[in-house]
Amino acid sequence: MSVDPKKPRKILVVHGVQAGKDNDINSHEGIKKLILSRLTPEQLPIVKFETEMYRYENINDNAQRSLKKVFGIFLVNLLGKTPIGGLLGKVVENGVDVVGDVLINIQEGSTASTIRDGLINKIEKIYEEGNPLYIVAHSLGTIYAFDAVNKLITNQKYFDRNSRTTWPVQALVTFGSPIGLSMFNRNSVKKFKPGSRYFRWINYWARTDPVVSGNFYGKPVVKYQIAEKFSTNLNSGWVIQDRVVDSKQAWLLAHISYWKNFAIGDDLVSLITS
Repeated sequence: MSVDPKKPRKILVVHGVQAGKDNDINSHEGIKKLILSRLTPEQLPIVKFETEMYRYENINDNAQRSLKKVFGIFLVNLLGKTPIGGLLGKVVENGVDVVGDVLINIQEGSTASTIRDGLINKIEKIYEEGNPLYIVAHSLGTIYAFDAVNKLITNQKYFDRNSRTTWPVQALVTFGSPIGLSMFNRNSVKKFKPGSRYFRWINYWARTDPVVSGNFYGKPVVKYQIAEKFSTNLNSGWVIQDRVVDSKQAWLLAHISYWKNFAIGDDLVSLITS
């Protein structure tokens, strides 16, 4: 089995924390629009690509069901069945959902493993179909995407550094990633075997993004170097690039602004056309 360069490129989008269900998540459509907006008139009829989602919110929701039930009972007893009680209950439920998503990842238990293994299975299925694959991940999804690539690299049948056709993932693009925070305990990449090709990981971040900095108030970050933290060098087989993007937004607006950033769109075009 190998990648067929003549087949359309596939871009697999991995979402971050969500307050909803799988059917509510269609971030891949935004990525498709972004890429189409950055292709030149000459490229538009030539460049063939497809976007897909890897959704895992339903898995998270099932794992959090008992916790949400406890909060629901608490709010009913505290506020009664009033309009304000129902509104506050929804706010708290969404908050529990978001925080729960993060805790599931940090704890690295069976739910996190299920999500990560599901992503790996999705990647391998696309590889078996022969399409060159690029992963785009946001926020918490960047942790799962990074872990999946890191694990696949250790599989002996993949990632021959002298032949990209053996690579189930051609490149990793992350934005709004908290992977630099100590709470996620990620600081190293798995080394490839020796060879002439290099795996690219491009990480985009906004200075005022609180998820990147870990600062609740979104205090501007001066330095955020994933490449430095992961101590990559050419011997590892990885090329890691940090790229600051200026969204002109602050706090959580900065965290959700990446999806329409033209610089990211231009780099995605460069990746899938090279």
